[in-house]
Amino acid sequence: MLLAALSVVTWSSPAQARTPGGIIGVGYYGHQGPPPWVEAACRFTAVYKPCVCALPAVAPLNETLGCSNTSQAWADLDAKNACTRLCTHPANNPSDNGGTVARPGGSAEGEVLFRGAGTVRRRQSGGYVGFVPYSEAPLGYGLEVEWVASALVDATTVPWVFLEDLGPAIQWDDPKGSAAFVQAYASERGAPQPIGTCRHVLQVACPLRDVKLGDRLQVCSAESEEDARRIAQTSCAPLRYEALSRSWSPWALYGAHAEAQFLAPSATVVAVGPRQFVGYVPSSPQVVGLHDDWTRLAEALLERTGGTTVWLAGPAEFYAPKAE
Repeated sequence: MLLAALSVVTWSSPAQARTPGGIIGVGYYGHQGPPPWVEAACRFTAVYKPCVCALPAVAPLNETLGCSNTSQAWADLDAKNACTRLCTHPANNPSDNGGTVARPGGSAEGEVLFRGAGTVRRRQSGGYVGFVPYSEAPLGYGLEVEWVASALVDATTVPWVFLEDLGPAIQWDDPKGSAAFVQAYASERGAPQPIGTCRHVLQVACPLRDVKLGDRLQVCSAESEEDARRIAQTSCAPLRYEALSRSWSPWALYGAHAEAQFLAPSATVVAVGPRQFVGYVPSSPQVVGLHDDWTRLAEALLERTGGTTVWLAGPAEFYAPKAE
């Protein structure tokens, strides 16, 4: 856990003005049950079982609890959604992959974000398979990596996709000349071969050694040098966030109810000790914390990111309220 860059948390008045959320979904093993304090705080609850994660996902649960203080219908919906989300959070990360990302289409407005992006993997039997982070089952198969990647972008509305287990030399057909790629690498091994026919290539430093992805990024764009520069300036923090998230194994979702289950949680609270919590956001490499009140930290992260939910990770017992 990287705590060297702890930043000071300031609780702004807008954060206090938000309609506060609550725990809306929890994963657990049936023989253990959910944390009693979580269930006691819910007016309406629902259990979804069995919650079976499809490989390659591995999550520490076989049931999920939906929690609502609004209605039984929301509790029912959140029980199923919690299973899907908690299963597929680790579904894209069975190994030390995660360091190569592609943008199949043209440049997108705003900062680079990989939150909610799909993943393309090579099939042993040939072709490629695509996964989306809100479905246990693969989205589909294809013989061309570009086609599968574009299908993932259409399904997730996220312009980027992760390329995993495709090998060092990825062939990419880009007739429109608009694709872009981010490749993490270790400087001592040298920069990797750019993917496809990228004409504008930049290398920048990025602290990724603790997540086993190296210390630099290579960014290439077939579109323009300005496009490559913008990606290079804004892709390090979200790539680091995604890589870190693969070791967190969240156990709960906190925030507001939403029918759109594919909206990825916008930040993560991680318990590092009893009533000791830090926060992570995709847009910054800095850790937010250290704080003793996880609900205030979660609300501040929601305000900062404009999101609807955040992950809760780290031992569940560290989140338990103080004994009276």
